[in-house]
Amino acid sequence: MTRLLSIPLLLATCALCFVAGYKLGNESQPPAPIAAEIIAEQAPILQLTDTSGQSPLAPAALKDEPIKNPFALRADETLQTFFDKNERTLIAQILEVKADSLKIRRQADGVELELPVAMLSAEDQAFAAYLWMQTPKKSDSPAPSRSMEDKIWDELFK
Repeated sequence: MTRLLSIPLLLATCALCFVAGYKLGNESQPPAPIAAEIIAEQAPILQLTDTSGQSPLAPAALKDEPIKNPFALRADETLQTFFDKNERTLIAQILEVKADSLKIRRQADGVELELPVAMLSAEDQAFAAYLWMQTPKKSDSPAPSRSMEDKIWDELFK
């Protein structure tokens, strides 16, 4: 007899938990927008309807200056705030940019260290990729070595 009562009781409990979870899930706040969406919302977008290249509704500052990439604006700053995947922060100055890491000087204590790009948040990884694309690349071929004759010639006729 208890077996007959326990099965419907278990099913009713599961159904109530499901309904409660569904209602709580729908009442919660919408997820926070990711950083790329925030940047896209804040970036001014010019309409391409005017042949002069300037929108008649654009502010005077936009008419005089070209629109800069948000990463370019961020790169102009001396100190950068980096976030890792767990949203911990690090304030540092970028000293050198490599393909897979950044050499930085931590503001808190002035220690220089290598920061792997893989540890950073998605937005900071995109910023590091932007910086890497902006750095001038060294040529693969070494500078041509001068012959001994050229060196002697230069030494004789200084």
